[in-house]
Amino acid sequence: MSFGVNAQLLDSISLAAAPTYTLISALNQDPLKVYKLSLKKMKLTGLPVEIYTFKNLQVLDISKNKLTIFPTEIAKFNYLQELNISSNKIEIITKELGDLIYLQQLIANQNKIVAIPPEIKFLKKLKFIDLWSNDIGSFPYEIGELENSLEEIDMRVILMSDEEHQKIKELLPKTKIRFSKSCSCGF
Repeated sequence: MSFGVNAQLLDSISLAAAPTYTLISALNQDPLKVYKLSLKKMKLTGLPVEIYTFKNLQVLDISKNKLTIFPTEIAKFNYLQELNISSNKIEIITKELGDLIYLQQLIANQNKIVAIPPEIKFLKKLKFIDLWSNDIGSFPYEIGELENSLEEIDMRVILMSDEEHQKIKELLPKTKIRFSKSCSCGF
């Protein structure tokens, strides 16, 4: 495959065939040919500045680190399709999430996330969200704008009331939603 200097979105077959690089191996590649990057288990508290040279980055795995804040700089990756921020200590996903308009998978399980921004409504290609084991009490009504694209959302091990479960089901009637049992938790 030969690509020009401009960033481009890969189709699912090309993306699946692309190699996944670690930071060290990616730095030895043509930055425009780094599509998938794994920075997991690196004890990161922020994103390394070197990754911003990877203009075509479409899969980013920053799981199992020490992030406490959603890295707003992720919005610089215009073509990101898959983002894994699981097993960190992130509490809030900021509005910059809404800039990732090509995002198809958001894996954010095992954090301390308390809120999802209303800007999630801009992620019209989002198919799967994994929020398993977070502290989310409610969802923004704007998530309902994803009812035609969002296929599945995993919300197990999240304490939510029956009312909140029902609200989410009504907002996303076509989406497979995985809940744990509801609680009488006063939300």
